[in-house]
Amino acid sequence: MTGKVPGSRWGLTVTMGSMNGPQGTAGPSRTLHQFVYGDAPVDEWVAQGDGDPGEPWNSFERARELVHSGQRQEAIKIWRQIAVTEGLESRQMLQAWHFVREAGEQPPADRAKRVLGAVAEMPVHGGHDLLAAYRDGTARYLNYSGKAVVWEDRSVAPIQSAINDWLAKAQVIVNVIGPWDQPALPPLPPGHARLMMLTPSGPHFGQGPLADLSADRVARSFITAATGLMQLVVGRAMA
Repeated sequence: MTGKVPGSRWGLTVTMGSMNGPQGTAGPSRTLHQFVYGDAPVDEWVAQGDGDPGEPWNSFERARELVHSGQRQEAIKIWRQIAVTEGLESRQMLQAWHFVREAGEQPPADRAKRVLGAVAEMPVHGGHDLLAAYRDGTARYLNYSGKAVVWEDRSVAPIQSAINDWLAKAQVIVNVIGPWDQPALPPLPPGHARLMMLTPSGPHFGQGPLADLSADRVARSFITAATGLMQLVVGRAMA
């Protein structure tokens, strides 16, 4: 791991290097960023490398072929099956629900607002640090400088506990606000933070000046939980 990377809004200075991307390719935070939210385009959410990628990649590929051949309803059936398959990565489930919504359908009410991931984007040096964590116990920290940590070790109990705590804080917010229903997120200006919850019904989020968000009790609780997790992830990555 190389390169000293300041993370001032998190109160840390860490050293890290690029780690494996979501599809097994090495890349810095700018490459990983597009796969954080579970909303990649259908032609970009594909397995990388040679050989049989297994499931659910094979199912995503079948659905993609069906879309291109005009058989959208058949593709929706596949995406819905992926989305409710237990044991999959949370981002796989989020992607499946994203494709279902893009096709004009919605998840069932009993699944729609279940938090599968949380994202905090914090202002730093004219850019933003990003921390994401998912119900499957994984996390990503993308530093504004382009360095990144990808956390896949589900055996570290303190980190798993911190992820669960953060997602619980996220669920409290989701229960009282609606999802974003536009095709793209609004810009995030310098000095502003974004707090996002990822669900089958789409992203739920709030954003604004960091000082304003920190003054709100619920938002502050979300930020505090994210900060605690970030410290644990970076600390373990650097050990």
